[in-house]
Amino acid sequence: MRPLQQSEQSVTSVLIWDLPLRLFHWAMVLVVCVAAVTGYLFEDWWLDVHVWAGYALTALLLFRLIWGFVGSYYSRFNSFPLSIGGVRTHLFDLLRGRSDPKEGHNPVGAWMIVLLLTTLIGLVVSGFVVWGGQENNGPLASVISYGVGKGAEDVHEIFANILMGLIGVHLAGVLVETVIFKHDLIRAMLTGEKQVVPSGKSTAGLKHSVIGIVLFAVIAFGLTYWINSASRANEVAALDPVYKQACGECHMAYHPSLRTQSAWDQLMQGLEDHYGEDASLSDEVAQTVSTYLKDNNALNFDTEVAHKIGRINTPSLRITDTRFWQKKHDDFKDADFRHPAVGSKINCIACHKDAETGRFDDASIKLPKGIKYD
Repeated sequence: MRPLQQSEQSVTSVLIWDLPLRLFHWAMVLVVCVAAVTGYLFEDWWLDVHVWAGYALTALLLFRLIWGFVGSYYSRFNSFPLSIGGVRTHLFDLLRGRSDPKEGHNPVGAWMIVLLLTTLIGLVVSGFVVWGGQENNGPLASVISYGVGKGAEDVHEIFANILMGLIGVHLAGVLVETVIFKHDLIRAMLTGEKQVVPSGKSTAGLKHSVIGIVLFAVIAFGLTYWINSASRANEVAALDPVYKQACGECHMAYHPSLRTQSAWDQLMQGLEDHYGEDASLSDEVAQTVSTYLKDNNALNFDTEVAHKIGRINTPSLRITDTRFWQKKHDDFKDADFRHPAVGSKINCIACHKDAETGRFDDASIKLPKGIKYD
């Protein structure tokens, strides 16, 4: 007597995907969309939203990696059909116009999940390195150099592009399974139930929902605590009050990391003709200011601005004559710098709200009303 084919056996609705896994899936969709839009399409000052999307992605990935060992049967990694033979058979079946419904992931789908998770891990790790090194921010700011962070930027972009490609393939696979083979995968990821021949494997239950929600809450709390603790540790010191008063009477007091010691020495020695103005100081104040600038010049800071502007000396000694400054501001018109809230190119704090700290974080850019970035 021949065995029954799957299509001839009793098909019923089975709860396959537990609630925590479903919440993870749709939260991941939302977070990746936010990260992609802010990373590819929006301006630099959306970086804080991009970073928080990255933090959320980190929490979700940590949850999924742990859930892959403690979740319900079909959430666990050891349930994934990852044999190469199984992948080959599934692909041949697709070419022959056949795709029997599987209780869990099919072989190709299982490998896609592995590739997506691996790429997302690479994306998150490289993002932390870029945020810590190049932007001198986040939990890794004190341990990652600017050079390492700058190098990781290209790696981060590569992972982002790979992720977009994998998502495209994933969506195409879902479309084929849904439209051609009538497997309602989207509904299954909403309700957790699939129409399949029961195999007798243990299914998701209430305990998985409770454990999963508690686990994610613990991960979110721990990650938030780590990020906030690191942020407090990375706070920068205020400008020296003598320097701020002496140099801030005529224009904003520039952070000393914006020039090298030799540039500051030239500026201090020419105060009697400081860009057409007499900015002379008393000997005592001049000595205090000179010492402060010497101890806090660009070579003593590992920030992006210190590397790209502070360490680049120009004949005029102006920061606005550096290539990096000009590249970052080439989309603004002269009229923008004459805006009442700005006044001139040297009034950095009009748009960079953290200018006096020397950080110049992209997320701290707030353009005055009426100025548009073309």
